[in-house]
Amino acid sequence: MLAVGASVTWRFLPEEQVDTGAKSLRMEVVNGCGMPRVGRAVADELQMRGFDVYSVRADTEHSARTTVVDLRDPAGGNAQTVARALSVQRRWRRLPLGPRAVPQTRVDLDSARYLEVRLVVGEDFRRFFPRVVPLY
Repeated sequence: MLAVGASVTWRFLPEEQVDTGAKSLRMEVVNGCGMPRVGRAVADELQMRGFDVYSVRADTEHSARTTVVDLRDPAGGNAQTVARALSVQRRWRRLPLGPRAVPQTRVDLDSARYLEVRLVVGEDFRRFFPRVVPLY
């Protein structure tokens, strides 16, 4: 009886769902981790997930943490939406382990740009994009 109950519970565990509002935001990817070609690999991964990536560039400053920068909303709503969509949960089998890892967010308004969000890829990019492999 216990095995049947566990099997039924296992089948009805919630699946990961990505917010579709985050996918419609125009974004650019900035490589700030210091490794070449990581920005392009992350952008390709995001496009495969359905995100609207418009440009990729390298940053002159080094970044330790992956950060989502809101370029349009003074409250930072766009950045928070994308950060929630990029957040990851460590799992054992299908059971969640520990807290969710969420990228940092900040607001840097730039109304002259056509983009809404900038993703700065930091040294911790493997936490959020474990399958990304920069091709040399």
